[in-house]
Amino acid sequence: MDTGARTDSPGLAVAKGIVRYNGHALREQLTRQRATCLTDVPVRTREVTREWLTAVMCGEHPGAAVESYDLEDVSNGTSSRWRAAVTYNQAGRDAGLPTAVFAKTSRSWTQRLLLGMADVLTGEPGFYKYIRPHLEIEAPHGYHGAVDPASGRSIALMEDIVATKSVTFCTPQTPISREEMKDLLASMAVWHGQYWNSPELDRHSFLRKTPQTFIGNLDKFAGLKKRARVGVQRAKAVMPEAIVHLHEDLYRALWRSLELSAEGPLTLLHGDSHISNFYKTQSGRMGFGDWQVVMRGTWAYDVSYTIATGLAVEDRRNWERDLLAFYLERLSAAGVTAPDFDAAWLAYRQQMFWSYFGWLLSIGRSAMQPKFQPDSTSLGILERASNAILDLDTLGAVTGTKSE
Repeated sequence: MDTGARTDSPGLAVAKGIVRYNGHALREQLTRQRATCLTDVPVRTREVTREWLTAVMCGEHPGAAVESYDLEDVSNGTSSRWRAAVTYNQAGRDAGLPTAVFAKTSRSWTQRLLLGMADVLTGEPGFYKYIRPHLEIEAPHGYHGAVDPASGRSIALMEDIVATKSVTFCTPQTPISREEMKDLLASMAVWHGQYWNSPELDRHSFLRKTPQTFIGNLDKFAGLKKRARVGVQRAKAVMPEAIVHLHEDLYRALWRSLELSAEGPLTLLHGDSHISNFYKTQSGRMGFGDWQVVMRGTWAYDVSYTIATGLAVEDRRNWERDLLAFYLERLSAAGVTAPDFDAAWLAYRQQMFWSYFGWLLSIGRSAMQPKFQPDSTSLGILERASNAILDLDTLGAVTGTKSE
């Protein structure tokens, strides 16, 4: 990690990133490279070979080898996604090696620019390699991760939970019950408790950032203030009129809330725990996917983002105090000294801002920014988040004054 002083302006840094990542992407189109060994980082299905799959999937099982595979491109957004159906020789079958694999890669230069500028290229590969094996939660298992920092190429191989657990992914149109939200918060309390003030947070470079540094990086790349203004105009039909008039005050308070997110006991954060990263298994469990933005910070950042985006407005209003009390009980059960309810309620209120501004950024995107989510998702979440900010007087919770 570069610890020296940075003198580049945000605009110059973005310009350098465009030249660098676009140059690599163009060269890759011309050379059509193929991945054959463990250190290679394929980002397109055409780059995958049987030799590479054997290296990454069979390395810990002598004699095991991939015999055949079938690849299918799935989608493109902030990352490119494909799945693989893999068959093994007898040694691989005897070892029970995974046959249903899902990949997330940074294929396009715009993906690399966003992920690189936001400093999250290493997040998901690092999470699946170093963190996921030690957590007893409902989340995909990881098999391999690699990053080439110079080119911005990255890959994370994980369990294809659609094939293994028949999951359905959630959207704001997916009803989430009180018990389902408790299931999510119970898992959250597990990883928060396990990494509460843990020295493990200092052992991995991908966990050094906080919400404050992450969103600061996004701001340099995308110009959050301008994109949020555009987002308000595109989404104002689904939001209370009062929040539109408070926009400038809310934007200033966002940065104070992000300072607070890096204070007090710090723990492992999912970092992007909105409803579109929830899933339901066929057996009825709730889980979290997309661990790309994993970082460190206050527990309330994850909890507020999950509740605000995951529940319909009336359900949140009716359940949020009980849900917060439930989370605190589970956090205590994980072995840490949880904050008392009043302190937790204040922290919960203070951390509501990103569930609003993150989705203004999404729907207020520019041509250079990859499309994070469908507009229907952005609008659904903004309706929920804007109401939460007003209901909870998040502005007053951060500034210490009561909003009108």
